[in-house]
Amino acid sequence: MRSLIPFFLIIFFLFPVCSHAQQQETLFDNDIDHGGFGALVYGVTSVNGQATYLRGTRGAWVIRFRGGHAVNLGLAGYRTRHNFDAVNWNQPDVDEPEMRTNYGGFEVEYVNRSYRLVHLGAKTLIGSGTVRYRNSGDFDKSSDDYFVLQPGANIHLNITNWFRISGSVLYRYASNVNLEGTSSSDLSGFSASISLRFGRF
Repeated sequence: MRSLIPFFLIIFFLFPVCSHAQQQETLFDNDIDHGGFGALVYGVTSVNGQATYLRGTRGAWVIRFRGGHAVNLGLAGYRTRHNFDAVNWNQPDVDEPEMRTNYGGFEVEYVNRSYRLVHLGAKTLIGSGTVRYRNSGDFDKSSDDYFVLQPGANIHLNITNWFRISGSVLYRYASNVNLEGTSSSDLSGFSASISLRFGRF
């Protein structure tokens, strides 16, 4: 048995040398590069069955993998630029109020072959929002918070190395809305937007 010990020691020390003779493929390696960007977002969305303008801002950390694939991790916030009317209003002695909402949260985005002039991607936002009356008036409850999940698809156009224009189609899913004049289904809806992205991609 003792005669085998030198043999195993030789194998133990030579194995790392042999294993590095051929480059090992891994998901995370030296080919990963990093960047970041900020973006201004302009769009239109449906709230309470009405079309309203949407504005927002984004910031993300860009993780680029080999082959041009990238994952963007960041934060985003959106708000309706114009007010929208309440629906299902059941107080005839009180004027129907105008409402406004904003929402935001953590956003993860996948980008496919970002080195191409035109390329595609997909993203999802998970966060929360607030819906409120424009003028609180004499209401027992004038605002409410709700959960938001917003997946969507993107198309990107590379203008320069540091500037991109992106178009998005998204669906906002809202839940736990408890405010008279609106509901979870009323605050859920499709959005279309264009974002101006500035940074290192």
